[in-house]
Amino acid sequence: MTVSEIKKLVKDYIKEHAMICKGQTVGVAVSGGADSMCLLFLLHELKEEMDFDIKAVHVEHGIRGEESVLDMEYVRETCLAWDIPLEIHRIDVPAVSKETGTSVEEAARNERYRIFTDTEADRIALAHHKDDIAETVIYNLIRGSGVNGLKGIDPVRGRYIRPLLCLTREDTEKVCRENDIRYRTDSTNEDTDIPRNRIRHKILPELMEINDRAVDHIVDTSSDIRMISGHIHNETGKAKESCLSYTNGRYELDIEKLDRLDQALRSALIKDTLILAAGRARDIGRRHIDAVLDLMCGQSGRHVDLIYGIKAARQFGKLVIFGPGKYEPDGGSALPDGPPHIEFTVLDMAKTDMEDISKGNNYTKFIDYATIGGTYDLAIRHRQSGDHISIKGGSKKIKDLMIEEKVPPDMRDALYLVTLGSEVVWMIDTGRIGERFKVTEGTKQVLKMEIKNG
Repeated sequence: MTVSEIKKLVKDYIKEHAMICKGQTVGVAVSGGADSMCLLFLLHELKEEMDFDIKAVHVEHGIRGEESVLDMEYVRETCLAWDIPLEIHRIDVPAVSKETGTSVEEAARNERYRIFTDTEADRIALAHHKDDIAETVIYNLIRGSGVNGLKGIDPVRGRYIRPLLCLTREDTEKVCRENDIRYRTDSTNEDTDIPRNRIRHKILPELMEINDRAVDHIVDTSSDIRMISGHIHNETGKAKESCLSYTNGRYELDIEKLDRLDQALRSALIKDTLILAAGRARDIGRRHIDAVLDLMCGQSGRHVDLIYGIKAARQFGKLVIFGPGKYEPDGGSALPDGPPHIEFTVLDMAKTDMEDISKGNNYTKFIDYATIGGTYDLAIRHRQSGDHISIKGGSKKIKDLMIEEKVPPDMRDALYLVTLGSEVVWMIDTGRIGERFKVTEGTKQVLKMEIKNG
């Protein structure tokens, strides 16, 4: 494939997945490596004919000493030569790792995304490619992440876009080589003690020896799994309406109705419920789901401790999931109030009355369903560090917005939010909807969010 063909392929891929709209600003995450330099070059080449703006964002992690500083200077020089605006952020990742008790790799990732969250741009472009999908699928397969981990990497997730998922690592290096683009090599990428590097340098090459299209086949399979997972997710949403209820901090699943479900849907519904109770999805796996399923066959009163302080019990025809600190096995005093129960309904825009949407109140809101990629990723929680909401022309930290809207200081931590990662979709108590999620003339499907116990 020639560089011209690669450029057209990326352009078509951006259009296929509606990654960038005319007039938008794209923040390009640039490390200085071959992949990110290829991404920066191709978006720089495409920005005029596709009518968007770009700016580069570089994070110097303070991990690799002089090598890391040289990466930063290289990115600075290149952006100056190409006349691309550049943001540079310098952080001390080892210090953050020590302070938070996370690995250096995880701390670096968290800090990057914290910075991307605060970046004023409509989209953030990341340089993942096909090989990264294959590595991710293999890594998730061997660590037992379940079906969702085998979906690979989404082309679009919130405001994050990945325009190079149609290319291989070989393609990105070819673009750099044939356009005389120097690129930096991160020495830590050669460390095969890091699982992903071991997969990249040892496992994938062996698979390619067996079949030179191994990466393509893994990518195609992950795409199929993404579609299947999406179908299961939609069916699980329907099952929630009949099987799941929320009352006073308790998520209750009707065992009789649960037993009628297909095994895949039953497991998916239980996992969704555990995620709701925990407020996070990380590390909730098969063993936790099986532990809850085992309760279905037991006697009333049985209970089990799960993860993050979550507990589950069988009580008179119900499977009851309690959030941290909310379990009373002997049926003691009333449980404390928890987050509101919100019913999500996907509607066809063509069959939805715009007047109903405009009448939305603090208990019912409507958003463009395409902006979230599915209700599975939505969370209902209190504010956290780094939370932000989209406004006209950019984004604003929730902390600053609460100050502006004169929310009393003693109420700020008590307000509930509907969030997509660290981005706020709906400030429930104030009625504020993120600008990016609002229904527009181009909306095809509407997500109705309605509080049922508010």
